[in-house]
Amino acid sequence: MYKWLKFVKLDAMAEATREILNRIYSPIIHKSHELHRTLIKQYTGSKINRGFFNGHYHKNSEGEYQPDMYPIPVISFIGLCDIEFDFDTISITTKISRNQIQLFDWNIISSVHFEIYGVENYLKDYGSKQNYDKIGDNIASSTEKEFFVSIYFPFITSIEDLAKFLTILQKNNFYY
Repeated sequence: MYKWLKFVKLDAMAEATREILNRIYSPIIHKSHELHRTLIKQYTGSKINRGFFNGHYHKNSEGEYQPDMYPIPVISFIGLCDIEFDFDTISITTKISRNQIQLFDWNIISSVHFEIYGVENYLKDYGSKQNYDKIGDNIASSTEKEFFVSIYFPFITSIEDLAKFLTILQKNNFYY
C-alpha cells in the first residue's frame, strides 16, 4: 500500500550503515595517509602508491586462513613491501630469497608477530614468532626459492616506528 515507506526504512538503514563504516574506516584511512606522506618525504624518488584492496586473508580462531571481502588501505612500496591497514593491525608483507633468509637474524623482529610462507605454495607455513628457532630447518627442507614474510604490528604502532622498520627490511635484502 505505502511503497515509499519501504524506501524510507532502507534509506535510514543505509545511512546508519554509512555512519558505522565511516567511524570504522576513518582511523585506518588517516593512519595510511600519514604513513604514505612520511614515506614519500623519507624515500624521495621511490615509487610508493596507495589504494584500497580486498581479497586479503586473516587466520581465524581455528588457525585457518579466511578471506576478507571488504577493502582496506594498502601502501605499495615498489621493490620493498606492501603495507596493509586493517582494523586491528598493520601488516607488512615482503619477500626474501632462500639464501638471505638463512642468514637473517630473526631476533631482530622477535618483538612482533610474523609469519613466513612460500611464494610458490603460499599456504605452506615455514615459521613464525612462536617457533622462529625452527625456521632454519623448515627452510632447509623446502624447495622454495623465495619466501613471503608478513610482519604484524598493533594498530597503535607509531608512524616513526613503522618507517624505521622499513629501513631494517632494506638493510637485510628484503624485496617485493
